[in-house]
Amino acid sequence: MARLGDFEYPDIGLLESIELGKKISREFAGEVSRHGLARSLGMAERGGAFAARIGALRMWGIVSGRSRLRVTRDGLRAVNPLSPQEADSARRTLSGHVSLFTGMASRMTAGPYDHARLAVLVEEITGADRRMVASRIVALDRVFSEVRPNLLKNTAYRDISSSDQAPVPTMESINEFPEERPIYSGASTMAAGLAGSAMADRLPEPGAAVTGRPGPSGSVSDVPRIEIILPDGRLSLPESVSNVDAALTVLWARRQLLAALDASKGKPSPPPPREYPGAQRPQGPQGAGSR
Repeated sequence: MARLGDFEYPDIGLLESIELGKKISREFAGEVSRHGLARSLGMAERGGAFAARIGALRMWGIVSGRSRLRVTRDGLRAVNPLSPQEADSARRTLSGHVSLFTGMASRMTAGPYDHARLAVLVEEITGADRRMVASRIVALDRVFSEVRPNLLKNTAYRDISSSDQAPVPTMESINEFPEERPIYSGASTMAAGLAGSAMADRLPEPGAAVTGRPGPSGSVSDVPRIEIILPDGRLSLPESVSNVDAALTVLWARRQLLAALDASKGKPSPPPPREYPGAQRPQGPQGAGSR
């Protein structure tokens, strides 16, 4: 991390830090030692590049801890969002953790700016030497400009009383669509957001309906359906083999998220059933069991 006056700020941008948080969450169940992460990245544990990445993870609020790094609750919302709305909300929250950037954004308009103007603003906020600010302004702006839209949104959202959730469709509005068309609203990317690339080839078949939160009981048609209700939304799919696979993919991703949450609190998670599609099965000797 870098310092100007009494203000510290990260050398690594938010998006790159979120990607590193994803690695900790997915490969290490949300917790890893500094030494283990350095080995995984192929970096020297005492090197400056590795220290900058760890410092950025902490400053953004993605991880906590010293010798052992644990993904925070806000970090989990950013690395494993349940919906695009949650991803946006998490990025806005993390952006607000750097006080220097928050102060800069609060004194700027949404219009364009140049480095000379930005340098004057940074000097006034930090009280740092002019030459020091000038030598760092380009690198500082590279990180700040990435989160500036989020910080401007934070200011705007304080003035808006309405929710950013998409309106929940009524049964009448759902039935306006033909049976063969998929209906998406609110948490429409719930499955894809959870499962990542694993969901790409398991998208719901035509006729799938996803609503922002659980709707009225009963199906939208006479076709047998698979119903999954999670905190961020309701997934409704026509019953078929491929849609059962899609539902299992959603549930497996949900299990991974809950396991990471448990790990961040120091709680063990039970192993998944051996028959579960996402579980890792031990590989026996080739030809074992054959006669």
